[in-house]
Amino acid sequence: MRSERFKIACFIWFFAVCAQAYSQNFNEPVILAMTDTGAYSILERSDWRRYDNGRYTGLVRNEVRATIIPQPAGENNGASNGTVFYEGNFFVLQSTLRDMRHSAQAVDAVIPVSFRLQGNGALTIEDDRGFPVMRGFPAFPSQHIRSGFKWRANGSRAADSLHTGNPVIIPFIAEYEYRGIEIYNGIQVHRIYAVYGNNYQNINPDPNGYTRVQGSHRVDILLRADNGLPVFMRDDMDETYTMSDGSTVQLRGFTLTFGSLIVLMDRVEVIAALENTLRIENRPGPAVVTVPRPVAPPQNPNIVPPVSEAEDQPIIIAPGLQDSGIDLVPVTEGIRLTIRDIRFVPDSAEFLPAERPRLDLIAEALKQIPDRTFLVEGHTASTGNPAGEMNLSIERARRMVEELVRRGIAAERFIYKGWGGTRPVGDNSTNEGRSANRRVEITILE
Repeated sequence: MRSERFKIACFIWFFAVCAQAYSQNFNEPVILAMTDTGAYSILERSDWRRYDNGRYTGLVRNEVRATIIPQPAGENNGASNGTVFYEGNFFVLQSTLRDMRHSAQAVDAVIPVSFRLQGNGALTIEDDRGFPVMRGFPAFPSQHIRSGFKWRANGSRAADSLHTGNPVIIPFIAEYEYRGIEIYNGIQVHRIYAVYGNNYQNINPDPNGYTRVQGSHRVDILLRADNGLPVFMRDDMDETYTMSDGSTVQLRGFTLTFGSLIVLMDRVEVIAALENTLRIENRPGPAVVTVPRPVAPPQNPNIVPPVSEAEDQPIIIAPGLQDSGIDLVPVTEGIRLTIRDIRFVPDSAEFLPAERPRLDLIAEALKQIPDRTFLVEGHTASTGNPAGEMNLSIERARRMVEELVRRGIAAERFIYKGWGGTRPVGDNSTNEGRSANRRVEITILE
């Protein structure tokens, strides 16, 4: 009995010593800095209560996704001496719903970004369009610090929570407190707490923009200990926007931001596998020609007319040779599949039955790509009806997602957007050009 007590006492002493050493190690002086993180993703989800002119009007839920990829240092990007040059895209998804987290979601805006990041967290942004939202936040002191250390630093924020397209850059001074090292999702992280406020007066407001932004922010921050990448931030905010017409909008709630490292695709290998699955080669099939037909007369200008594509619908005339009608090309965002001359029932988002084999092939190919998001983009020919073309392109992108989900791919892996006829690849004055412009593109995002 005494021997057992002695063993238990030894175990308790051993673990107490280990715990003390572990605690001392986690309170060693540290230097906070951002290094070359490699490629990383950002997922930002906002959940706010909205008050218009002091009256509660409902909940607002937005989402922003981004993939940020470091670029080789060179004369063109000015990245050197510890500065890293990044490029990527921010996908803005407005008015998301809590029960849509496992559904395909529509993209409201695609914002390309390029910026230089310094070791202290400062950003230099090219062609600033409001992203990244936070600049120089979090900011890091230059000296070694311990748990409990406090500091202040300048930062700024691109404020456009109402998505007017006219962000204002608001400077602020943040107060930070370092709270030590801990384990988060299996990785070692620094915990920081920060607070800042803003009372910004816009002396040159846009007619549809903000004249004043007031508010307060309390932010919990977790940074990877190895490279300083923010892996989690919770921003509890209370902010009021005064518009040019004198009205006010107040937002109260929180924004959660998740950051994670990503492994880039081996594009050569992936493209080779996709080409094999998609059978991108000449193979027997029906030849297709187009026959022009007259365009319907314009309707009431106050009503968005339907898009008319009847003037050059494809007609099958005889067996012949055709390829799969799918192009593969690497792009900045990842790997893009372009489904050329996609055939729909005229002026609708319904695929013609002849497209089913291509849809089967595309689904089979995408199932080979695990853990990636697919961006589906719809395009139409331009026939002089921009609003109708935009609506039709959105519906066709959504329909492509539905067909691929029906073939076994999870809906939450898709985001989609329509561009109408704003991104032509062919001449809209010819049948061939309009045929080329009617397409759906699927990008496998890094």
